[in-house]
Amino acid sequence: MDSTMAQDLIDGLESLTAILPQLNTAMAEATAVVHAVDQFLAEELAVGPWVASRPFDSQRAIGDDGRELLITSHLACGRVAGKYRLHVLNATLDKSDGKDQFTQIVGEERTPWLSCSREVRLQSFSMLPEVLSQLASKINEITTQTTKTVETVREVLKSMGRYPTQSPAQPVSPQPPYNRPDVHDDEYANNGYVVSSSGSDLFKRPKVK
Repeated sequence: MDSTMAQDLIDGLESLTAILPQLNTAMAEATAVVHAVDQFLAEELAVGPWVASRPFDSQRAIGDDGRELLITSHLACGRVAGKYRLHVLNATLDKSDGKDQFTQIVGEERTPWLSCSREVRLQSFSMLPEVLSQLASKINEITTQTTKTVETVREVLKSMGRYPTQSPAQPVSPQPPYNRPDVHDDEYANNGYVVSSSGSDLFKRPKVK
């Protein structure tokens, strides 16, 4: 090895050594941002929509039967392991019959962002603004559609003479649970809420104190 090559190697190692602290700081800041976003998503958008970014990575693979497949990686937002959070979606794509493009999804793998490798976290983090923008747009779309649906249903109920006369904004006085025919006393006593007679916990009401 000549002296010029040796010096180039030394210079390269010194450059890497100098930039590593900056990389570690950037990674720590990115992790803190994702922690904050995940907390917001879990607390405010527990039933929010699922969105995904454009691929930040793609690789060719061979299936068990010898077919060529394409694996694309995306930063996504949705429910994973029982929690609404940021995650990385690895989608396995196959070619549709008679097509040259990989358009048919034949497999998916979702991993919480915080559980991904350092390399994947660094690659995917740049897609976060895109994901949050898509999420805001989707929520706005859902909100608009819900408002229109409420108005439509309200007009239908009014035409049938079935629309409630009491404004939803007016508080309703709590009723003693023993006067309600749909109360399960055991659930009320043990868990602090009452359940409708159908057994669904979608209609939980707070325990009256």
